[in-house]
Amino acid sequence: MITYAEDTSQWEDWQRDYRLGLILILPPPEIARRIDPLRARYDPRAFAICRTHISLTDPLSREMTRELRDEISNVLSAFGPFRLHIDKPQASTEYAGVFYPIRPQDSIDALKRALHSSSAFGDRMHERRNIPAHMTIAEFLSIEDSLTLCERLRGTAPSGSFVCDRLSYVVPDERFCFQEVDTFLLGPA
Repeated sequence: MITYAEDTSQWEDWQRDYRLGLILILPPPEIARRIDPLRARYDPRAFAICRTHISLTDPLSREMTRELRDEISNVLSAFGPFRLHIDKPQASTEYAGVFYPIRPQDSIDALKRALHSSSAFGDRMHERRNIPAHMTIAEFLSIEDSLTLCERLRGTAPSGSFVCDRLSYVVPDERFCFQEVDTFLLGPA
């Protein structure tokens, strides 16, 4: 049984949308060990909320039940494992933040569409749904600081790839720190 935060009085308004959690791609330990230190150093606030990840779904609109878990597993049975590539960090002149672009985008988009077709998500589409796949290094800084940091990291930041064969269901605790509470494997059971 999953325990959801009861006292959200200290949360910011936007955080309450995430009370029932969401589904992410958490990179395997050998990748996370190389990128988590960057996130912890350059954006400790975001790192305290959630370790290195690739956002995949909107926040769930209903609690995870055995039936809902089975439905999501059934949706994911149509997908086999696939390789994700982590490119060099980038920053934008329009939005604050430094991030790793992730490709192939079409594989991520197919997963998003399939997951959002399940009953785990209501009729409302979250405003962040169509943001391209990425792993954030830092987001709580200015555009100027983002561009400076990106230039500093460009030659030394690790890159690479990994096989995505599972998705993680994460739920925030009362401090709004996300914890992995379940794992969904890609492919037939």
